[in-house]
Amino acid sequence: MSTSSAPDGRALAAAVGTRIRTLRTRAGVGLTTLAADSGLGKGTLSELENGRRNPTLDTLFAIATALSIPLSDLLFGDDGVAEAHGDSVAATLLGRWEDPEGVTEVYRLTIHERVQVSQPHSPGVREVLTVVTGTAEVGPADAPVTVSAAGTHTFIAETEHVYRGVGGSATAVLTMRYPR
Repeated sequence: MSTSSAPDGRALAAAVGTRIRTLRTRAGVGLTTLAADSGLGKGTLSELENGRRNPTLDTLFAIATALSIPLSDLLFGDDGVAEAHGDSVAATLLGRWEDPEGVTEVYRLTIHERVQVSQPHSPGVREVLTVVTGTAEVGPADAPVTVSAAGTHTFIAETEHVYRGVGGSATAVLTMRYPR
């Protein structure tokens, strides 16, 4: 599963890789340090940065968390990348806003029936999921909540959490709030 918003997968992988390298070097973080902090292999990160591998949504979250940046920093830049896929979730970035207290991102999600386990995000990151169609199970892995159409669930995403469509796919809007 990988990021996508353009038909040419190689160009997309290169754009995401360039974005990862730019943000890593801007933060003054070496490849070895980012590998250790993200739990990813140094070779994997090198392949990502050089556009030879498409990152999964989980990989992008691991990198964003290790760099203490919002996911949208990796997805949305001058290259126009704005979509990512995970084991069960397809996410399209709809918007991003910054203010003195933090960054807010809004995504359109399609949540499939497979369970997606998302690793912890940076401390204090809050997720608000509003289901538009279908039913989804979402929230901390040890206490997920079932949310039906027009329902909303809010949780702090600094622990392992899950997403799963119940009885088919669900569509939802996810708002993520990253405190400064």
